[in-house]
Amino acid sequence: MIYVYYGEDDFSSSEAIKPLIEAVGTEDMRDTNVTTIEGGRFTIDRFGAAAMVVPFLADRRLVIVRGLLATAEGQRGGARRGRKAKGEDEGPAAGLAKLLPDLPPSTDAVFIDGKIGAANPILAAIKALGPELVKPREFQLMRRDSLGGWIRDRAAAKGATVEPQAMTELAEIVGPNLWALDGEIEKLAIYVGARPITLADVQALVAGNREASVFELVDAIMDKRPGTALEVCENLMDSGATGPYLISMIARQARMVAVAQDLAARKVPQNEWAQRIGTSSDFVVRKTSEQARRFSPAAVRGLYRLLLEADMAMKTSDTTDELALTELLAQAGTLQATARPAARPR
Repeated sequence: MIYVYYGEDDFSSSEAIKPLIEAVGTEDMRDTNVTTIEGGRFTIDRFGAAAMVVPFLADRRLVIVRGLLATAEGQRGGARRGRKAKGEDEGPAAGLAKLLPDLPPSTDAVFIDGKIGAANPILAAIKALGPELVKPREFQLMRRDSLGGWIRDRAAAKGATVEPQAMTELAEIVGPNLWALDGEIEKLAIYVGARPITLADVQALVAGNREASVFELVDAIMDKRPGTALEVCENLMDSGATGPYLISMIARQARMVAVAQDLAARKVPQNEWAQRIGTSSDFVVRKTSEQARRFSPAAVRGLYRLLLEADMAMKTSDTTDELALTELLAQAGTLQATARPAARPR
């Protein structure tokens, strides 16, 4: 059977390969009967040498080809026509179309790739062989409203249960990065043992929770709520955050807000914001876009000024980190009005 797994959700596509590897036979025979070919090193001869032989002391043989379909993206028609005119090989699409139908019944081949175009020529050539021989599957990023069920099922597979509030918090902080979510669930499952994973566990252990608290801290500073800002600041320092770390994190968020304001002013589509802001987290993009709409550019510049003063106080005087941060929060009342109308990102 021929499998084609592609799409942005490389965690799920990697998981889908595991049963095929297990079907090869006992673990000690897999090194002999599982061959991986990277797309940049792919040739029809190399693929045929791995795929056209019977398994050695095992039930099946598996050939995994990674990244081949992406090599066809962006090829120019002129270059392909040039090869045809010279009578040279037409490339992997034509070669695979001829070779794949003749694979031994004991051989499975998996072509795995990231996001590719709908008109990808290699994908089209393989799919044209028909559903009896080819099983294509696109793995799209999981929708946010599906993450809760995925978290529950993944935790159950690790022998753990998750309370609803904890699932919501995990989905909110980590987002659809299933590699990161799986790692956080693994850590939480080990930590809680036999009891359920609670909201307090997520807040205490999940790496992104500190970043989420920084958003809350910036909100409190810019909204001129010094009491709330001081409480969040104290909680972060109690959890191990230092003064310079908090200054750097607040400054990072202020920079992202400034960038987001510029992107909104230029009407840049929001699907481009993550790369421009410098993050892969939907949560960060969403919170930053909210702050960009609520706070004025003047307020952001004022926050930069306060951060510079606090940083200088920590580095050039006997002022403690706590005192410098307390002074920063006290000065937050001098920031200009934060409310501002702004176009929502498209």
